Amino acid sequence: MKSYARLVCWVVALIIIPGQALVLADKDPEQLMLPTGTMTLSAPPDAEREPALSPVVFPHSLHFAYSCKDCHHEWDGYSEVQSCATSGCHENLWAAPPGTTPLGEKRIKSLAGAYHQTCRDCHREEMKSQKAAGMTRFYTGPIDCDGCHPEPHAEPVHDIEMLPVPTGNLTIAPPEEVDARRAAVEFPHGAHFDYSCQLCHHDWYGEGEVEGCMTEGCHDQFEPDPSTRNIKDPANVYYYLAAYHNTCLPCHRELQQERNAFIDAGITDAEELPAAGPVACIECH
Repeated sequence: MKSYARLVCWVVALIIIPGQALVLADKDPEQLMLPTGTMTLSAPPDAEREPALSPVVFPHSLHFAYSCKDCHHEWDGYSEVQSCATSGCHENLWAAPPGTTPLGEKRIKSLAGAYHQTCRDCHREEMKSQKAAGMTRFYTGPIDCDGCHPEPHAEPVHDIEMLPVPTGNLTIAPPEEVDARRAAVEFPHGAHFDYSCQLCHHDWYGEGEVEGCMTEGCHDQFEPDPSTRNIKDPANVYYYLAAYHNTCLPCHRELQQERNAFIDAGITDAEELPAAGPVACIECH
């Protein structure tokens, strides 16, 4: 399973071109449109001065292994994703000079500072982790200036397609061929946007539609292997029930342990406790 980061549960890292909101609710209020492909990140058109370096060609789809909210840290998982340069966010291209922010007023990070801290620092952390793991070839994004800002200035690239993504609840039912003994599962898709898309959709790499888990050639085995009913046995890797349980339950149990640790430490305020998913059969079914 290719998941490079389990950060703060489904879907996307949505970087928005300054001045544009590319993720729209469209006609269905429980659906957003996700841009896949490559886009160009440039300074806002009303920036106080022209940037010296070229705009950044950003491969959006290559970042779907990360949480949406790693970049879009104020996004609620349902409404439109606003441009990073939206008023009240990182609206200034450059940092305000020292002493110019009124006392008591929050100093908002500049757009340039926000991009560098989010992107470059993540690339550095990836390289550090790979070095620590003994790797000699590194698979991460650029760190040097000319890796993101090539010379001469490249033409803007907006090679994107819009992919509809559900934000509300999905009903996960067993295959029609199966005489299920338990009810279907109501799955809050939008509540999982704190996690990487690829944590669940491990064979999806950011292009084309996301196939259902029980699609032919994926977890399309409708009964356990005749030799064992153990869902952790490799013989059942394509068994649809094993795939769901082995993905959801370990994550929920880990979250429950984190939540219990908070409670044991005397933190009981619901707003301060980390979220936790169901772990008992009756809670899902």
